[in-house]
Amino acid sequence: VYIARLDTFLGHPTHAQLLVYVAAGFISLVVLANCCMLFSQFLMARYSFRLGGEISTRLYSHYIGRDVLFHNRTNSALLIQRVMRDATTLSSSMIAPALRLNARVFSIVLLSGAIVYVEPLVALTTLLLLGAIYLVIFRVVRGVVYRNGKKISLLGRNRNRLLNESFGGIRDVKLYSLERDYLAKYQVDTKQADRATADNLVLGEFPYFFVEIFVFTGMALLTLYLYTPEAGLGSALPVLTLYALAGVKLVPKVQQSYLAITRIRGAQAAFNFVYEGLRDSVGGESFLEEEAAPLVPRSSIELRDVSFAYDDAPAPVFSNFSVSFAVGRITAVTGSSGAGKSTLLDVLTGLIEPDAGHIVIDGKPLQHDDLPAWRATIGFVPQDVYLTDTTPAENIAFGVAPAEIDMARVQRAAQLAHIHDFIETLPDGYHSPIGERGAQFSGGQRQRIGLARAFYRQVSVLILDEATSALDNATQEEILQSLKQEQSGLTVIMVTHRQETMAIADHVVQLGAESSPECSHADA
Repeated sequence: VYIARLDTFLGHPTHAQLLVYVAAGFISLVVLANCCMLFSQFLMARYSFRLGGEISTRLYSHYIGRDVLFHNRTNSALLIQRVMRDATTLSSSMIAPALRLNARVFSIVLLSGAIVYVEPLVALTTLLLLGAIYLVIFRVVRGVVYRNGKKISLLGRNRNRLLNESFGGIRDVKLYSLERDYLAKYQVDTKQADRATADNLVLGEFPYFFVEIFVFTGMALLTLYLYTPEAGLGSALPVLTLYALAGVKLVPKVQQSYLAITRIRGAQAAFNFVYEGLRDSVGGESFLEEEAAPLVPRSSIELRDVSFAYDDAPAPVFSNFSVSFAVGRITAVTGSSGAGKSTLLDVLTGLIEPDAGHIVIDGKPLQHDDLPAWRATIGFVPQDVYLTDTTPAENIAFGVAPAEIDMARVQRAAQLAHIHDFIETLPDGYHSPIGERGAQFSGGQRQRIGLARAFYRQVSVLILDEATSALDNATQEEILQSLKQEQSGLTVIMVTHRQETMAIADHVVQLGAESSPECSHADA
């Protein structure tokens, strides 16, 4: 009937012409179908990896917005694993397979409907047996697939940690001949991760081989069942053809659906880790998208009635603690180890919010929303200055795009930090590479780069946490005296143990065992 209608539609062509028309139509449909499939694959890949990228960015935004205490107690290897590897795993092994699964299920339904329409018994029997085989296999392997996925994620974190430790502490690794130990640990974790990855790939593929045996065995049994001596194979041929078509077109789509499900199951552990971060990011801490205007102190800087205790610490660091710092003067903070000097600076800069009490600027207690503006007026130089693997100019103008760096300001800042002359001796001056973490600079030179970084920002408050400990007394005195002379109005608060440093200060704050400040005027 359908051929007769097609013959009439085409104007009763000859048999040769009809075959040409049918072949051309068939080829056109195949080309169109494959173009549609290619385009859909392109869209699904773009969408899945874009969504994974958005998840990765959301996690990074959440983690970088967390306070210093969070980062102090959380291994950076874990954060990198979640932001980079787990988010990528989510894209490639959960989102993309889920999208492909939807497409495969739709194709399976259409093919199954067509086969059921022609031969219900054969179609239903085939579908039930295929479904039963894949269901039984999945129930057997799903636990193994999940455990392998979790192992892959955890071992990835361990390898990140090993790499960070060995490369970051390369001097200690070399000094104590620990190369073999780190390599052995890395090899063990890598072998276990690779084995788990390979096992999951095999568990996703191996049902196809059992199903192929089932299909050919079914065809043989069906041939014997339909064969009759009177009609021979002629009567069985249409059913066998339909069965073969089902095996060729339907089984691969069912296998692909199963493979997608196993990949989703393998990525569930990574999803659980990522979900924890995404859940915590809802309503969590955030940061300003635009730079805040600096909150410049005019008369006084205080910590008023501050109380703070670290988690699980036996005693609080501060309890109803108050101290004031003179604006435009140099104040030295000293005390025994564990007295809370660095914690005092973290609270003062707003990096740690106290359990009680306030930062008070010019008599006004700061609220949480005021902290970005307060930090914008602060330059902070720690004892161990972090340097990027770029150039002296980019390190001094840290965070500024290279094309936007004001070189005049960079050089002026370097002169104040007494590092300009050394930089000029480098092969390319301010544009010379300095190595990862400033490996080519000495400790004192790194500290002076940190000081220059603070000077470049043209801040009103300079906070130094043992930031001149690697400098000799003469260089330290030159830097601080130049600050007094050329940076009038600059407030300097510095933690130190050195008597020479305290002698330069206008005031000294002595932290006692119970974090009670004792203030004195330093002799000039």
